[in-house]
Amino acid sequence: MVRELLATLCLALAPAARADAPPPPQGQPQGEEAAAREKLAKAGVLVVPVARDSAELTVNFAIQAPKAGDAEVALLAALPKIVELDLGGTKVSDAALATVGKIATLRRLVLRQTAIGDAGLRSLAGLAELESLNLYGTKVGDAGLAELKGLAKLRRLYLWQTAVTDEGVAKLQAALPKLEVQRGAKPPPPPASCCDQAKAAGKACEHPCCVAATAKGRLCFKCHPDRATTCCEKAEAAGKACEHPCCVEATKAGKLCEKCNPPKKTN
Repeated sequence: MVRELLATLCLALAPAARADAPPPPQGQPQGEEAAAREKLAKAGVLVVPVARDSAELTVNFAIQAPKAGDAEVALLAALPKIVELDLGGTKVSDAALATVGKIATLRRLVLRQTAIGDAGLRSLAGLAELESLNLYGTKVGDAGLAELKGLAKLRRLYLWQTAVTDEGVAKLQAALPKLEVQRGAKPPPPPASCCDQAKAAGKACEHPCCVAATAKGRLCFKCHPDRATTCCEKAEAAGKACEHPCCVEATKAGKLCEKCNPPKKTN
């Protein structure tokens, strides 16, 4: 009788216990996404929401994962709603952009100081939501820029220390009139030489070395090291004598080796 009463009591209490049990957590990554997040975390990759309670994600490799490469980027395929991705300074190659190019929600992409080149940008042609792209310090040139012409929402492009030209940038901006391109400050021009300064003042340079060189129909390469091309000119710019045998013999005779020093026009 006691056993029957205990069994009846357990059955009566069972539904109440199930009703009081906490529900499974909502919104927690499961399955493939959870596994990918775990591997990314072990590699030092930060995956966080862009804002509290937001389903959109920002993924940052640059802070703690400089050694990450294509294998880690491939894990991003399991993550939903990535809107910001920073791969700056990592070991990624053009092959990694095949994965990146499939993240349709991406709005901001940083590829600075990576080995990315023109071939990789071809994979980004389908990123219709992309607004900002940082290519600073990459191998990208004009051919790569041409791959971006279809990115209608692209508004900011960073191209410092790349192989792009003025012509390539102009063509891209013609296709995307709202695009703002940042190429960094241009390097300052080299300082004017004594001869350049004299010429600008409308007179001949009075430096003795330049006067002597002009009398011989030459430039003084000590004052114009940036224009030295031959062995003798480079030696002169360095303040020493040329050591080529033919030049040594010519110097003994008080001449220049014409084989190494064909006549040049002076400015």
